[in-house]
Amino acid sequence: MTSGKTIIALGLVIAAVLIQTTVFQYIRPLGYAPALGMLTVIALARFLDPEQTLFVAFTGGFLQDLLGGSPLGLWASTFTVVAFIALKIRDREIAGTPIVLLGVFGLTLIGQFTYVVLGTLFGQGTINRPGLVGHLLVPALYNVVLAYPIFWLTKITVRPPERTWVS
Repeated sequence: MTSGKTIIALGLVIAAVLIQTTVFQYIRPLGYAPALGMLTVIALARFLDPEQTLFVAFTGGFLQDLLGGSPLGLWASTFTVVAFIALKIRDREIAGTPIVLLGVFGLTLIGQFTYVVLGTLFGQGTINRPGLVGHLLVPALYNVVLAYPIFWLTKITVRPPERTWVS
């Protein structure tokens, strides 16, 4: 993986986190926002090497910590855990779109739950929040809806070019 691809991937995650922390602060359908940064990390895990994926995930999570007002390290740890799991399962046989969407839902749910647990351990009291189930499930459902455009954008910007017999 070239450093150019890593920079492009980092730009995608930074853009996703900026959109999530600005636009989705005010536009919240059903009172919840998608986990756009996490979805971008999941999509990037398909095309980047493990080291670059974990670097991009940690950096994106750290930026979300800085912009979102949560204690430093909560989102960074969460994004890194999600990226690690995505890297571990990316080489499995994936049989079609429903399985990929189920994976996006599951990974987002794991990420949201990891944030809740870490937030509780760091004294944020997130596990006592009213509507906790909605805070876990609705962003995961939003990520399923947004998965196709994010995966497409990631594919055209980060995926290595396919080699043919001509090249």
